[in-house]
Amino acid sequence: MMRRSWWVGVGAVLAIVSVVAGAAPGQVIERELRERIAQKFTIAVGGFAPFSVAGEDFGKLGASVLASDLKFTTVFDVMEGGILPFDPATVQPDQERVALPGLAALKIQHLAVGYVSSRGREVVLEGRLFDAATGNMVFGKRYVGDPKFYRLIVHRFADDILFNLTGEKGVAQTRIAFVSGVSRTAKEVFVMDYDGANPSPLTGNQSINLSPRWSPDGRQIAYTSYRNGNPDLFVLNFDSGRRDVLSAKPGLNATPAWSPDGQWLTFAMSAGGGTNLFLVSKSGGAPKPLTTGPAISVSPSFSPNGRQIVFNSDRGGTPQIYAIDADGSNLRRLTFQGSYNASPRWSPRGEKIVYMCQTAGYQICLMNPDGSGLQQLTSAGRNEEPAWSPDGRHIVFTSARTGQREVFVMHADGSDQKRLTTNGRENYLPDWSP
Repeated sequence: MMRRSWWVGVGAVLAIVSVVAGAAPGQVIERELRERIAQKFTIAVGGFAPFSVAGEDFGKLGASVLASDLKFTTVFDVMEGGILPFDPATVQPDQERVALPGLAALKIQHLAVGYVSSRGREVVLEGRLFDAATGNMVFGKRYVGDPKFYRLIVHRFADDILFNLTGEKGVAQTRIAFVSGVSRTAKEVFVMDYDGANPSPLTGNQSINLSPRWSPDGRQIAYTSYRNGNPDLFVLNFDSGRRDVLSAKPGLNATPAWSPDGQWLTFAMSAGGGTNLFLVSKSGGAPKPLTTGPAISVSPSFSPNGRQIVFNSDRGGTPQIYAIDADGSNLRRLTFQGSYNASPRWSPRGEKIVYMCQTAGYQICLMNPDGSGLQQLTSAGRNEEPAWSPDGRHIVFTSARTGQREVFVMHADGSDQKRLTTNGRENYLPDWSP
């Protein structure tokens, strides 16, 4: 079944068939996690004339998805069509430069246009980006694929725009894994687009499946499943479709985390007394203990350089955040405020740790790797289980602010919090793909 997965399907169907000559990329933006970009790129979206595919207007859909992708980056101010000196949908191929002077007069720096057509059973998107001041094309590409991957095609165009102007890799093509309660007893692992679209199941064993974690290359997911009666640790390989049991010791085998090189996993195991962290090769073998004792230690996360692991433990009496070196040495406590702090995740650049904190309820907080610099990001409802986007600009998390657990996303400064899951079920334990 997994050979037909989105990963394999996209690789087989989506293709870039031509690259149009373009100008040099714009400057690379240097940024820190908590700094908002002082001056964003201003951009207008044009083209995307009405084009029906199976009864759906791919022109309207493409313009909407592209604008949303660009806004989400925090790098772009996307100009609404109503303030433009022309109807965006009337921009024609090879006539874009006629519209550029009007944009430049409004201090709009770039124009992104898309032209949708078909080739046999495939959909074609001709994407172009122009510099309004110079009139030059920054880049152009033609994207071809199955219509069912049309949203992904537009996401690819958005990521290409970001890369050409900043040199940074975008997240529009990424996915989010999460757990959804499909029945009172069955909790299955699903994946969806970064914006909540196209949810699809990865498990269907009518059991309890928890804590999905993407491998650094995005080709595998580790998760815990009760499918065999015990909470065992599985690894799903998207390329082969194999589901291998990595640890099946009696008792808990849970909350896995991958090392940055993808060769190791650390996870919580209750065998031998207490619940402690262990390290195991991705190919299996005997797990090596990292922590010992009767306490409960869970939810590990590697630092980006792989030298340290942050986790939560009640070894001090209440759940708090701790860190150790990757060989199990140099244990130290990081949190001292609040009686319940859990689910830590190290940021992709290593400069922050996000976690669930007890402050005015259960919220999402940030701190420095030494425990200093506490910053609260959420305030509404109970919020937990945060995870970073691969670029470190955004955080996905679980929130019960609607009355049940749902997957939400926000920027890394806590702004623009919005709900992603809308299936009417409980959704939780999200993890963001690379």
